[in-house]
Amino acid sequence: WYLMSVVPLLVMFVVQVSVATVMMLGWMLSFGYEGGMQAYEDNYIVLVLWMHLITLLITGLWYYLYVVRRQKRAGIPLAGIFTGKSFGSTVMLAFGAQLLVGLLLTVWQLAFPDMIAEYNQLMEESGIAELSFASVAATVILAPIGEEIIFRGLTIEYLKRATGRFWVINIVQALFFGIAHMNLVQGTYAFLLGLTCGYVVLKYRSLLAGIAVHFVFNAYGTFATPVLNLIFGTEPSAAVEIVSYVVSLVLGAALFAGGLRLMKK
Repeated sequence: WYLMSVVPLLVMFVVQVSVATVMMLGWMLSFGYEGGMQAYEDNYIVLVLWMHLITLLITGLWYYLYVVRRQKRAGIPLAGIFTGKSFGSTVMLAFGAQLLVGLLLTVWQLAFPDMIAEYNQLMEESGIAELSFASVAATVILAPIGEEIIFRGLTIEYLKRATGRFWVINIVQALFFGIAHMNLVQGTYAFLLGLTCGYVVLKYRSLLAGIAVHFVFNAYGTFATPVLNLIFGTEPSAAVEIVSYVVSLVLGAALFAGGLRLMKK
């Protein structure tokens, strides 16, 4: 069962490579080698969108056949104990996690500026950092659903059969989630997000809780940054930066702790 828990991650990789290969060949046949490479660079976010969509279709069917149907036969509700009131705690957790991750990246930038510069360049070249229909659809809508199905759905279900230890299950699936992002910076905060999503999924006994946290986390990252840049500018003063760091630390910790407290209630 431990080996089976790796299979959803491997399937995701296979689907992504297959989609990238097919689309790349299509562009090369249409525009030639150089034109195909240029089309790849110009439309990478469209490629990411198709990767997420096809992965969701395959793993979503897998999750339905393997988990949802079995839960229906056993009379287990899809929402578990996750209700409308529970959404407030997940929002607080997601906002708190996003603020703390932002602070982590700032500290990382001070310690290893070249590594963060490479990460920022990767995000810009991929088109994920741009506010467009394709980027929003891929990162805010499809990613929270598809990735939760893979890691907090299928992976956790297989790990439950391998072990009954809560933190073993949560740490292993979060580790797989971090590996899936294929770079150290994004993989690190994906691991932390994975721990949070796994925690709420296991506590609420519902995949919907993980989707809610993941959705709010990605939506904040997508929409808040342009708004903050509009208010404070892309190069704020040192005083504004210091205040923002303090606020991020205090508010992020308070929201995260408050979300956990609400969950326990």
